[in-house]
Amino acid sequence: MAQSIVSILPEILMTIFGLLLIVIDVLAAEDKKAGVGYFGIAFIILALLASIPPFNGFKIFGFNKMIVWDVYSYAFFLTFSFAYILSTLGSVDYLKERGINKGEYYIVMFFSVIGMMFMVSATDLTVFYLGLETMAISMYILAGYNKKDLLSNEAGIKYFIMGAFSSGIFLYGLTYVLGYTGSTKYHIIAEYIRTNGLSHYSIIFGLILMFAGFAFKISAVPFHMWAPDVYNGAPTPVAGFMTVAPKAAAFGGMIRFLMIAGMPASSKWQLFFAILAVLTMTYGNLVAIAQNNVKRMLAYSAISHAGYMLIGLVAANDYGYRAIALYTMIYAFMNIGAFTLLGVLKNKGIIDDERLESFAGLAKKHPLYSLAMLIFMFSLAGIPPLAGFIGKFYIFMAAIKAKIYWLAIIGVLNSAIACYYYMRVTVYMYFREAEYEVEANVRPAAFIATFIATIVVLLLTVFPSTFINIVKNMIV
Repeated sequence: MAQSIVSILPEILMTIFGLLLIVIDVLAAEDKKAGVGYFGIAFIILALLASIPPFNGFKIFGFNKMIVWDVYSYAFFLTFSFAYILSTLGSVDYLKERGINKGEYYIVMFFSVIGMMFMVSATDLTVFYLGLETMAISMYILAGYNKKDLLSNEAGIKYFIMGAFSSGIFLYGLTYVLGYTGSTKYHIIAEYIRTNGLSHYSIIFGLILMFAGFAFKISAVPFHMWAPDVYNGAPTPVAGFMTVAPKAAAFGGMIRFLMIAGMPASSKWQLFFAILAVLTMTYGNLVAIAQNNVKRMLAYSAISHAGYMLIGLVAANDYGYRAIALYTMIYAFMNIGAFTLLGVLKNKGIIDDERLESFAGLAKKHPLYSLAMLIFMFSLAGIPPLAGFIGKFYIFMAAIKAKIYWLAIIGVLNSAIACYYYMRVTVYMYFREAEYEVEANVRPAAFIATFIATIVVLLLTVFPSTFINIVKNMIV
């Protein structure tokens, strides 16, 4: 029993801290609710420091091998924590300006991280599903958090309905897998597949439904329909968080499932994910080109980035899985940085001004803002030598090492397409004259979030091998 408790010690710590946040929220005055977010940041850093596992293949299994704590879980916990810290800092002034700065916002986001941790640590489908629902319910609340905004209301309802539908599909598939193998534990499912293959319709049908549910969570085409409207309607810092953390959790959990349960049949599911990767990259990039609203453009680009990450999954090797972990970490900084800057843009009383035209001439009046946005746009486009290029390079190398050359070529072509719409933002900032006055006042909390994100993107650019070695040692 003691070993089981130790295996979920990080989640226990996070839960205790989450309950403390509720107490702090109750005690905090109405104008001090941002303090809940700052305490959340302190707590998540404490949990990170207290749960550092030793490297070299460290694993602690708990609850009859239903969950495991290892360096792989810790690597994704780092990504979730970075996303939480940056999104919280980016939210403080955004929420204050709109009169919706409540403590529960930071608490719900904090508890969503606990669900994500369970998704990645799970070695049993029931634990994975419980983590998935904890994360998903938190996301529904956050998407519709701004009750005064009709778009936010629509985002929350749409995400809830589509999310419930996809969870039902995943759960229905899970019952078929359980019926065929007699277990929800990953290693037992792997043993049944190794012995009996995928000849029976029930296991094939079950796995397809489960993968479809997974594809919905990462907004892969054709299960992406909800994503643009939800990302566009959600509060801007929430949209940044949603495009990074839940996606990383879904990939982390699915990689664990495929590494253990799906490995005996890897040649069968590779084609499924390869098709998803091509459709997702291409659709996301082509539709993003047509967008004149930058927030919506970033929403479609988030779909295309899920396609790039799927390439690492298709490779089905350690190199690919490490590439996904590295990519999610880099993506967290550059994408949340871009959303944080987008959240502070406004003109003549229009508080959520996300039109491309609003960026015209910004470089003259707000040079630091424009420089930071330029770094994020170039990095998201994958222009060398910035961090985004490093991430894409390792993703494409994973496909090359797996000898899936055609997929790597399609990935590179899609990156070239993506350059066009990311560059449009920088062209407007530096080469267009402003048609009206636009304000981009980055206040202290948002400034710190932007500063951290920019510095990390630049450090990854200058010292990529350091970060690559860290991820390599974590994903063993």
